[in-house]
Amino acid sequence: MNRTIQGKPNGFTLLEMVLVLLLMGLFAGLTLPFVVSTLDRIKLQSEVRQISSAIQFTRSEAISRKTLFTFNVDIEKNQYWLAIPKQEEVTQSKPIDETVQVIDYQRADETLTEGTFEILFYPRGNSSGGTIRFKSTDDKDEENIYAVTIDPITGKPRISQLEE
Repeated sequence: MNRTIQGKPNGFTLLEMVLVLLLMGLFAGLTLPFVVSTLDRIKLQSEVRQISSAIQFTRSEAISRKTLFTFNVDIEKNQYWLAIPKQEEVTQSKPIDETVQVIDYQRADETLTEGTFEILFYPRGNSSGGTIRFKSTDDKDEENIYAVTIDPITGKPRISQLEE
């Protein structure tokens, strides 16, 4: 039991308090990088899911409206939008979260790492296909890379995590 002399704690209690604070600080310092990297990965996963949903929506609109739709991405401006080329109509323009970066767009004939690109969706549900790769802007080692692959025959997007 701790004893106090004239209402003041003895040195042993002060030492315990310093040790507890030191251990708490050490624990917080060790877990903070893990928590931050986990939050970045969750943001990346969430944004990739939203983009995949927008691609699926583009496909659905092409089928239901029986017209060509495009899913467009501007890599430098970090944004995407849907368009109907025949009507010169742009819909659903949306910025990509600033913590997420488009690495590239790969299709059969080339890989684009800058500028804008479009993925075509036809009234029968098929598409021009390709793969869009994403990473977190804080991920310098590119440990967590996600890809959205659009099947050219079905036009459906599929999300996968790539190990680099």
